[in-house]
Amino acid sequence: MSERFAFAPDLLAGKTALVTGGGTGLGREIALVLAAAGADVAVAARRRDLLESAADEIRAATGRRAVAATVNIRDRESVEALAAELGERIGPIDVLVNNAGGQFPVRARELKPKGWHAVVDTNLNGTWNVTQVFGDRMLAGAGGSIVSIIAVVGRGFPGLAHSAAARAGVLELSRSLAYEWGPRVRVNCVAPGPVVTQGFQKAYEQEILKGIRDIPISRVGTVREVANAVAFLASPAASWITGEVLYVAGGQQIQGPNQALFPAAFPERGE
Repeated sequence: MSERFAFAPDLLAGKTALVTGGGTGLGREIALVLAAAGADVAVAARRRDLLESAADEIRAATGRRAVAATVNIRDRESVEALAAELGERIGPIDVLVNNAGGQFPVRARELKPKGWHAVVDTNLNGTWNVTQVFGDRMLAGAGGSIVSIIAVVGRGFPGLAHSAAARAGVLELSRSLAYEWGPRVRVNCVAPGPVVTQGFQKAYEQEILKGIRDIPISRVGTVREVANAVAFLASPAASWITGEVLYVAGGQQIQGPNQALFPAAFPERGE
């Protein structure tokens, strides 16, 4: 962990966390930070090799227990099977981090039904599958904390209409569940701004990052900065926080560009 760790090593002692999409990028870093804060962790996604590598790294860096398990969050039966597997291998989940998701930049007029459904089924329906399955177990047990990774919503997201709809849906879902499931289960969101990961570099043109100069903190974020926000919301330090969204975006939620394509991609605007 190259950046200085921000929390006490026993902040999450006695807790067990599940991070979906935990094999690479942001999810991997979140799992690492939670483990460094004292939690045992499970990382889940579709690719076993990446998950095993992440679990090995976590164990080596923190000494905490880390397990890898495959899941397709869009498949409810797969999620149910994951819950049963982790119940046997690592015990009840106290902290759930919904990080799995994905999107691709495209003009709304060119978005095909298959692309729309793929993104919404993952980012919204998949998040719901995991949240309901593990939330039900939290409610039947000792309670817990759920943190979902969304995006900078509330300003529109030109070039990502499919993902904007899904991520905003997760925010309103979280606010709804915060009431229904409180006080036993806290439900919050973290909304990252531009964080350059391998997935980001694969999906977006690097020129789009030039707009970063116009946000209040004019630089890209790091995966550690986002992971720290997740650890805070999952921890006892946030024990009276639920139904909230924490923007980790350098102020992008109030100022600066919030689009995945260049303005020239939208000739309908007549500019």
